[in-house]
Amino acid sequence: MMACGRRGDVGDAERPASPPQRIVAASLLATEVLLEIAPHARLAGVHELTADPRFSLIVDAVKDLRKVGAEPEQLLAVRPDLVILDAFTRPETVALLQGAGVPLLRTQAPASLDDIAANIRRIGHACHLDVEAEGLVSRMMTRAAEVRATGGELAPWRVCSLDGALHTYGRGSLFDAMLGLVGARDLAAERGAGPFRKLDVETVLAWRPDALIIAAAPGHEDRELQWLEQQPGLALLPCVRNHRVLFVPGALLASTSQHFVELAAFVQKGLLQWGKP
Repeated sequence: MMACGRRGDVGDAERPASPPQRIVAASLLATEVLLEIAPHARLAGVHELTADPRFSLIVDAVKDLRKVGAEPEQLLAVRPDLVILDAFTRPETVALLQGAGVPLLRTQAPASLDDIAANIRRIGHACHLDVEAEGLVSRMMTRAAEVRATGGELAPWRVCSLDGALHTYGRGSLFDAMLGLVGARDLAAERGAGPFRKLDVETVLAWRPDALIIAAAPGHEDRELQWLEQQPGLALLPCVRNHRVLFVPGALLASTSQHFVELAAFVQKGLLQWGKP
């Protein structure tokens, strides 16, 4: 999150003097949180990606809300009194919004459940919705405790994420934190990979994961499985031959809000159905 004290910036210790009434949620995270804690009438705009089912879990919930793009002109056009950005917003966008005197809040890129809770609280504080945000955090933590209590028998599972370019997520990633909540092991983290790493086929074969987790649009799992089976070498993996490939909706796999706990529950359910590795 941006440092406190600059013009137009809302940090942990400062927020608009009165509750903002024209909030622009310029990220999926901000929209997912605000839909839970804020009256919809206070949302002047939400990021256009919230209407795309490839990336969004809340397509139906935002149907009646105005969609805005990432350009400063689009954000300013709805006359916001608070814009909530994420850690990946372009610096020039931030600079232009600051120059226009618009209060800004920038959430951090989370790497743990506690980081997600901190972002929820940060959003709630900036919007004068601290009590509502704390309620959402409490519900999320209660659900997380339920998931954590169910995963005792999953410790032997060595799981690896993979995409079409053979990228994976290791230590320090939100994926790693998710598997910790599930009760399984992040194979990439155990092999020394950092938060994001590109692998080659030989490395994946040498690691021999017990299960793969791959993003797939609902209804298109067969297409992803075909890719795996046609990728030279990967079809030799025991987990592929034994159908230990868990396809997760891409929007759920990428969630950085309270829905992260439902991702953990989804993965846990899949592993539990398979029994032992």
